[in-house]
Amino acid sequence: MSEAVSGFSSIKDSLQIARTVGFKNFFQSIFSKNTCKTCALGMGGQRGGMTNETGNFPQICKKSIQAQLTDIQLPIPLDLFRKNTIKDLQAMKPRDLVRSGRLNTPLFCASNSNRYTPIEWDDALNKVTQSLATVSPDRTFFYSSGRSSNEAAFLLQIFARTYGTNNINNCSYYCHQASGVGLNGTIGSGTATVTLQDLKKSDMIWVIGANPSSNHPRLMTELLHCRRRGGQVIIVNPLVEP
Repeated sequence: MSEAVSGFSSIKDSLQIARTVGFKNFFQSIFSKNTCKTCALGMGGQRGGMTNETGNFPQICKKSIQAQLTDIQLPIPLDLFRKNTIKDLQAMKPRDLVRSGRLNTPLFCASNSNRYTPIEWDDALNKVTQSLATVSPDRTFFYSSGRSSNEAAFLLQIFARTYGTNNINNCSYYCHQASGVGLNGTIGSGTATVTLQDLKKSDMIWVIGANPSSNHPRLMTELLHCRRRGGQVIIVNPLVEP
């Protein structure tokens, strides 16, 4: 059975999800001065949300809304950890885990336990401090989320360097390392040279190693516009998909 994932049905679905976090929080989030957390197309930056790099309004995608809603949803009920073992949590679908709520309290799993137990922040910080005191800084690795804020990433690397190591990275590196190596080996720089305005004037667009229809909905719109004005779009996706 097919299911519409764009147009008015997408707007309706997004608004229904917004009801769970409150419309005020929802609109404050999508109008915030920020960039998109998913597809990398701009949302206005310091000019405010829902405006892309060329100044067009409104510009936002469902993927971005989904990502922002996970940041402002209610905390995970602690009963979830009391009633479920780690094996039970592993059996849950990723979508159900994400929609269960936001993690806002430290969790600890003892060596003789099969489940996470909520603990106080002071207890959690003491456990971390004790562990760091027994490990050489050269044998540590600090890893952050690509969706965390720039401020959080800055504080993490300051903490790691103060601790005595420069073994610092985040998931963005692994997401884009392949494209960075490819670009560096062909044009001499791992930084992209294409702007949104370039796409609007292109006669042929190559997309290599990605599936815009599932992962980059706003880029998909630009590809459709290219085809409608007589251009060509070539997708090279090495991943076998249905």
